[in-house]
Formats: sequence, C-alpha cells, structure tokens
Amino acid sequence: MFRVEKNKILEFYFRIITVLFWPLYWYKWTLITTANYNQILFDIYFSLACPFIFLLFIDMIIYKSNKKYFFLFKLISVATYIVSLYNFMIYPAEISLLYAKIITCILLMHISIKLKKIEKNDIGIVGIFTSALILTFTYFY
Repeated sequence: MFRVEKNKILEFYFRIITVLFWPLYWYKWTLITTANYNQILFDIYFSLACPFIFLLFIDMIIYKSNKKYFFLFKLISVATYIVSLYNFMIYPAEISLLYAKIITCILLMHISIKLKKIEKNDIGIVGIFTSALILTFTYFY
C-alpha cells in the first residue's frame, strides 16, 4: 500500500514540475522581464526540480522499478526543463547551453518514442510534443 501511495506522490510531484515549466516559459516570452526576476524564478523552479530528481533516483534504487523508459522519460523531461529555462531565462546568448538544450530535447524525443513503442505508454506522445514545442520556441527566439 505504501508503494502505491508513494508512486502517486512522485507522479503528482512530476506533474507539478511539468505544469510549472510552461508558465515560466510564457512569462519570459511575453512579458518584459528583468534579470533579477528571471534569476529568482529559475532558482525557485530549480529548487523544486532537484529534489524530484533525487527522489526519482531513490525510488529507482530502492524499489528497482522495471519501467526503465518511464524512469528515463521523467529524468530527461526534468533535465530538459531545467536546461531550457536556464538557457532561456538566465543566459539566452550562450551557445553551449543552446546545444545542451537541443541535445536534451532530442533525447527526450527519442525516449518518448521508445516509451510509446516499447512500453505502449501514451505519455510518450506528451514527451514528443513537449520536445517539439521547446525546439520550435528555441528556433523562433
């Protein structure tokens, strides 16, 4: 019973991190912002995302989950969100961060395709659309 409740909490935490990413991206994209506000918002997001990564690894190590692609999907998703926000909000002109953003988006797309094909999980479609949308925003910014 604890396993089910813990997975629900971890899944809810992942959804919160995912949902918080898009308003921050929208905020930077549409409003005139200052570097100080961008840094504060990124720090808040980063301080929420890092414990999730830690808990994700703990969950994988302790419970030895067999869903490798679902674990990788969550890990790469959060890494993509962090790198994208860091590149977009803090250092938008940094070329090495741009490359890291593109690489993480491509990894997210690859893992999402594997998740959809191998594990037959429809959340892979969300990952494909997420990576495509971030790459589109990167191109037009």
